[in-house]
Amino acid sequence: MSPRLHPTHSHGFRTLALVALVAGLCACSDEGGALEGSVSPLLDLKYKRAEAVLAEGELSINFVSPQGSGVNTVLKVSARVGDMIPEGYTGGLTINLAEALEGGAQRGVIGRSVLDEPARVFPQLERGSLVVDNLPTAQGQRVTGDFHVTFVNGIDIYSGRTIFGSFEATVP
Repeated sequence: MSPRLHPTHSHGFRTLALVALVAGLCACSDEGGALEGSVSPLLDLKYKRAEAVLAEGELSINFVSPQGSGVNTVLKVSARVGDMIPEGYTGGLTINLAEALEGGAQRGVIGRSVLDEPARVFPQLERGSLVVDNLPTAQGQRVTGDFHVTFVNGIDIYSGRTIFGSFEATVP
């Protein structure tokens, strides 16, 4: 046995136990993450948790962080999917967020709502996809997937920029 880990060297065990405890606490508290892409130097894209919602023909993945008694939506990736989902279907879905729908609107929309920030309107999407491995159907259910978007070129500060990430979301 190594002298550093010998039972008579209780200081070594205390240090080792403390390191293990701190590592365990860090692993447990790091529930969220950060989205990536060329928008990240302009906006803080760190979030605490992801939520998946399917309601009224719209699927949304919300990356949120608590602030005071409220919640900031760091980023919301939503898509109109009512016409894509057959009755009773709960499997996976791959969505072209930039697809033009009847009337000229895009299937996907990117949004953000953060306290003490001006309202943000993102440009239309040049391309983008949202992939979910299963549809959110029950409270507490886990939904995994990923997304990526590239905004159209133009004069907006976010023009031509990207945002992407993987997620493990919970149905609230």
